[in-house]
Order: sequence, then structure tokens, then C-alpha cells
Amino acid sequence: MEIITMVKGKIADEDINAFEEAYDSIKEEPAPEGLVASYLLKDMIDPNIYKVETVWANPETLKKIMGEGSASADIKLFEKFDTDPTVEIYEVRNNFPQYEE
Repeated sequence: MEIITMVKGKIADEDINAFEEAYDSIKEEPAPEGLVASYLLKDMIDPNIYKVETVWANPETLKKIMGEGSASADIKLFEKFDTDPTVEIYEVRNNFPQYEE
């Protein structure tokens, strides 16, 4: 089953545009093996709260990345903007097909 990581932090007003541009630049880099998808989410109630949600193919992929000893790109992104993010890791237990029009 897939693994989802959620990295969340508060970004200062003056850094919001640069933060979003920095996330964009991460997409230019080669994707790590096992990366299924990544989403930059902005809180609709508190516009300074951002979350990067990343879907990984399996637990082994994430363990390998974590075992390499350096922070992942999403954590580094928040740290670049002087934010100590919270990190949550979930195992997907069930899902349903994507909506089709």
C-alpha cells in the first residue's frame, strides 16, 4: 500500500510568493524513485499555513529516503523559510477510484 507524508508549517506573509516559487522549482528536479504525487496545499482559513502532501509507492521507498540521513525536499523547503514543520506519515489502508466526468 502507498504511504502519504504531510509536512506542514506557517509561512510569513512576505515569504508566501517566494515559498510557492520554491516549491515550483522542486518540480524541475528529478523526482525521487517511488514518488507518486506531491501537492502544495494552502489552508483556506489561515492563508499562512501550507502543507506539502506527498504520496509514495510503498513504505520501503520512504524508509530508503529517510535512511539516507538528509531531510527530504519538502522539509528543506519549509526550513529554507525559517519554519520548523510538523511531519505526519500515514499508511493508505483503503481508497476509491478517482472521479471521472
